[in-house]
Amino acid sequence: MFIKASVALCCAAFVSSGASAFELAKYPQVFSGPQGLEVALAPSRDGKEALVRVTGVNHPIDAVVLLTQREQRGNGSEAFVTPLDGRPYALVQKQRSAYGGDQTLAYLPGQRDGIALSYDEKKSKALQPAALLATYEQQNREGVQNLLARFDKDKSIAQAKAALQRKDETASESCGSQVKTTVDWSSISEQQFKTLSIAGYCGEVAVQLGAMCNATPAFKTKAADLGQISCRFGPELKLRAEGRQLVFTTQEDAPNQGDFVQQVLRNQ
Repeated sequence: MFIKASVALCCAAFVSSGASAFELAKYPQVFSGPQGLEVALAPSRDGKEALVRVTGVNHPIDAVVLLTQREQRGNGSEAFVTPLDGRPYALVQKQRSAYGGDQTLAYLPGQRDGIALSYDEKKSKALQPAALLATYEQQNREGVQNLLARFDKDKSIAQAKAALQRKDETASESCGSQVKTTVDWSSISEQQFKTLSIAGYCGEVAVQLGAMCNATPAFKTKAADLGQISCRFGPELKLRAEGRQLVFTTQEDAPNQGDFVQQVLRNQ
């Protein structure tokens, strides 16, 4: 969401968000994490949005002030969501801890698990919402947030290739022969890139090959002839052998794809 703002010099900063104006709350929060990670969170007075700044990470979001939407989740948890790489991304989440009380987690791009944060009272008192807003405005004029929000297909393909390579390497180790997955990237829509784990779908054959090699050592001989995998997205779930290659068509709504793949592999 685009913001044009004027900075109040006393207790609160006033922001115009679309057609309506809102105030940043008087008291922001700063949280600290491991290895210098720090998250500053300045909520709006109505609690619907917040400015979030993450520092201490080797990622382009470092020190960028992002506008987030506050979303209520199940079990009393909430997430602060901002557009990154063309999709909504829950950068900070607050939830009930298993040991009682609240827990704040940072979910950094490229990392699956959340990082536990602790409230820093001293830094929270020192942080001025108006200063955070001023940084946001300057970066917004420079197009920093828009650049982070924009979908980058080349980066998505590179990330999927890296994840598929890890799955292939695991399967190759289990089977004692090379497993390699290639993808018809042109068969994947932009929306699928944004919303699906491409490696999760196209890596299913390699995962099942590895699992069957581990479960049945005799299957390794067969796997040696089926290690070349070609994957594409299509309207119907299919898997067939063409010579020494497995041709896999995955479908985003098809259930139990792992079971389907195993059934086909057993019949080869």
